[in-house]
Amino acid sequence: MELKKLHVGTVSYGTDSMEEVARLLIGDALPKSPLATPISTQRGRREISSRVKDAVYALAVCHNVTPTLDEESETVHFQASSPDEIAIVQWCGLVGLHLIHRDRHTLRLKTADGAELGYTILRIFPFTSESKRMGIVVRNDNDDIWFFMKGADTVMQKLVVANDWMEEECANMAREGLRTLVIGRRRLTEDLWTEFEEAFNLADTQLADRDAAKAAVVARYLEYGLEILGITGVEDKLQDDVKPSLELLRNAGIRIWMLTGDKVETARCVAISSKLVGRGQYIHQVTRGINSILRNLMGSNGETWRPRSTGVSQKQTRCMSSDRRRVFTDSPDAL
Repeated sequence: MELKKLHVGTVSYGTDSMEEVARLLIGDALPKSPLATPISTQRGRREISSRVKDAVYALAVCHNVTPTLDEESETVHFQASSPDEIAIVQWCGLVGLHLIHRDRHTLRLKTADGAELGYTILRIFPFTSESKRMGIVVRNDNDDIWFFMKGADTVMQKLVVANDWMEEECANMAREGLRTLVIGRRRLTEDLWTEFEEAFNLADTQLADRDAAKAAVVARYLEYGLEILGITGVEDKLQDDVKPSLELLRNAGIRIWMLTGDKVETARCVAISSKLVGRGQYIHQVTRGINSILRNLMGSNGETWRPRSTGVSQKQTRCMSSDRRRVFTDSPDAL
């Protein structure tokens, strides 16, 4: 996986502009002379620089990645349960913010100029398939407490402050076949953190419905009014020989289905890039009556389902969509 895009609200950075992100991190984006550009332009650049810094620092902190040093080759390897997080942390290193240490209680970053930044990890809320987000509470060297969270746009949209660009930009990235993550933050006071800790520890001691009780405490004290910092677009590259393998299976008369939890736009791009469907093929998107269609596909009483005539051309392909369920198939007579 590879991070391809970063959007911070007013500016989007792609693979061809990551050097600019690195310059913004070291404060080298402003002109040397204050007379080089108008005051309004300077202010705009400072605002963009601040947004980029906030987004990159949040991405470098909000994760579950652990760096390990190979003593023989003296290279750093990253370990994590999610390849998305590794791709984001590696990208942060490419633009000048390196993860050099991580344990259960501390995290250290190293900037391009050699300065080290330390964070105390106060609490981690791991990613789950149900929550579709992960969060972390840290205390920085200035003794400020920050709550960072990243997750799917469908979830984060309810947690961040209202804005007019998140939904559109997520859709644009999805149409490019990128997996999107929204990153946000919220500054916590000492009193709020103390109150949260008491309520969370109390919920953690419950014998019944403990997970639900802890989730309710997090939602009550932390998960609201987050400042949206940016959106990342990560490319999930196809594995080697996916295209010829699918072609061999089709030539053998095997019907192929692709099941995914991605957005419809992302699933469409993956289906095309993997050659599951051709670029000239028409994709039907079914958004209503999906439950009855699935029942017909599975068949009543567990009997084998027999395809019915649909009148759809053999060159057409169909897509089914319901909430997070997506189905692509190269056999149009399967619906």
